Amino acid sequence: MQKTSASGALSGPWLATPLLVYFLIFVLAPQIVLVVMSFRGLEGALTLTHFARVLTDPMTYDVLIGTLRLGLLTTLLTLVIGYPYALGMVYAGPRLKSLLLLLVVLPLLVSGVVRTFGWMVALGNQGPINELLLWLGIIEQPLKLLFTEKAVVIGLTQIEMPMMVLALYTVLGRMDASLLLASRSLGAGHWKTLVQVILPLSIPGLIAGCSLVFASAVGSFVAQTVLGGGGLLYMPMYIYQQSILSQEWAFAAALAVVLMVAVSSIVFAGNALARKSKGYIYG
Repeated sequence: MQKTSASGALSGPWLATPLLVYFLIFVLAPQIVLVVMSFRGLEGALTLTHFARVLTDPMTYDVLIGTLRLGLLTTLLTLVIGYPYALGMVYAGPRLKSLLLLLVVLPLLVSGVVRTFGWMVALGNQGPINELLLWLGIIEQPLKLLFTEKAVVIGLTQIEMPMMVLALYTVLGRMDASLLLASRSLGAGHWKTLVQVILPLSIPGLIAGCSLVFASAVGSFVAQTVLGGGGLLYMPMYIYQQSILSQEWAFAAALAVVLMVAVSSIVFAGNALARKSKGYIYG
């Protein structure tokens, strides 16, 4: 009886206590401090001045829109490449599936900073991409790839790809094969089966992958700074400039809160769409 009661005391809600404490200290508390700081004026009084400045400053608006645009472009490109890849993993044989999975997981063993600097070399004027295009005679002069939005999107797509592929593969791998057989037996071709059966069933994984990639790409300070150079300004660098360089901590906090609200709204909308879909098959 004592052993049973002791094991019961360590089960249930008590097992979640360490996770709850970690969440309160390292996730919730910093966000509360950030929000409180964003409302502070010069003398410590509460004010909306910083948010008014964020919402009325044309430069801040352009930087915010550019950052969200970067996240959307990265998410779209990652989805276009990652969905066929994840689908191929599902139908591949055991050996090929293991190889494809290894190719997805292997980049995670390398730091994102290292991968970013690798893309910096690859996209340079004398990098392998330009050298190959010149050797093939496709171009006569090196393309300006580095320090452009294209470079940031390409780098972030490779960095975020594992999250998209794994999220999609988890859902696609659980599909009921009998539904696909039923679709084919009723005369549906490969394309119709993909659009009306596979795609609807994979919506939860699709939304999860898009949410993870979008949130991560928007806040990727290193990739945005290294691949974008000084000519492109995104919210993470803008917040850094206002806080560290200009010492305008309250304004920087307001910028962070606005970015957090914008990203959270898009992510929550995607999750709501996933719950609403519930993997229905459309016919």
